[in-house]
Amino acid sequence: MEQNLFVRIMIVVTLGMFGWLFYPFMKSFFVAFLLVVAFNPIHLSFEKYFKRRLFSPAKIAIFAAVSETAILIIILFIPIIFFAYYLISNPKEIISMGITLYQQVGHLLSLIPDSMRWIEKPLISLNQQLVINQDKIISTLAINFGNSLLDFLKAIGDMILIVIFFFLLTWYQKPLILSIVPVIPIKRPILEEFATDLIATSATGFYTLIGVGIAQGIAFGVFISFFEGYNPWILSLMIAVTSVIPIVGTTLVWIPIVLKELFGGNLVNALIIFVYSWAMISFFIDNIVRLLVLQKVNHLLNKILNKGHKAVNDFLIFFAIIAGLATFGFWGVILGPAIVAFATTLLRVLKHRHIIKAIKT
Repeated sequence: MEQNLFVRIMIVVTLGMFGWLFYPFMKSFFVAFLLVVAFNPIHLSFEKYFKRRLFSPAKIAIFAAVSETAILIIILFIPIIFFAYYLISNPKEIISMGITLYQQVGHLLSLIPDSMRWIEKPLISLNQQLVINQDKIISTLAINFGNSLLDFLKAIGDMILIVIFFFLLTWYQKPLILSIVPVIPIKRPILEEFATDLIATSATGFYTLIGVGIAQGIAFGVFISFFEGYNPWILSLMIAVTSVIPIVGTTLVWIPIVLKELFGGNLVNALIIFVYSWAMISFFIDNIVRLLVLQKVNHLLNKILNKGHKAVNDFLIFFAIIAGLATFGFWGVILGPAIVAFATTLLRVLKHRHIIKAIKT
């Protein structure tokens, strides 16, 4: 057996065993790695700041890692802690809201016009079945709530693991780069091009997500402050957090508010909240503003990182974010653009090689 072939086999076997050993942590590690990539512009800013303070390279690395990890913790955990605190401190208000919504179902039946009386009997029958099977429904909801709580705790555990990996990768990223890059059998210009595209697209997706969430939270918080009985700070935070949920998104927040106003007899308020929330939050900001923010962020990052090279198309990154959120959930906002960065760089390299071969022939 040739020496080169033996070395290649040993590399494949070693990588396979390494992946097998750390398989339970691979997803968290990969997400943490992409977050480090997305934080690269922030990391460069921190390095410049600490260099001006004449810190040593070792201190710069640890200070930058601590600062970036603190930012990540604020982004990931502060909204969850704030929301959980509100739920725990206001249980009576939440329970009374649910009871009120249930009681108003009967009131709605009395408001059905004569032309739609045919729908009254099925609704009454459905309501009776709900009363008869109340215990079963409560037990089913309790089981689903328990499963959801376990999934939530598991997600929190994954997030903690991601933060730990993020801190370590940020702290030791230079030694890791110097150790890994020379081993990769790819020419340096191609590797630099791939790294630049990966950083630009991942960072664009991540910063766009944060920008859109903040914009939606502020727009809804300011709007809902004109209506009595609502906490604009809590609702704006809930809108910002739910903006990352695929398909349903912010409707999880404003639809219950619309129903509450409707069941309370405030038809005009319900209509105003519905129209504004759909038009401004779910359509304008979620689509048009998202694309505008993405274009600005992508242009700025590519101006800093690419230094004149062709950037990844804005619309391609936009659809990569949407597809990533739909496929992978919250972390799809960086997984989607990362996959696109890999694909576009690969196609660019293949195209470049094809042109060189055509010229030579």
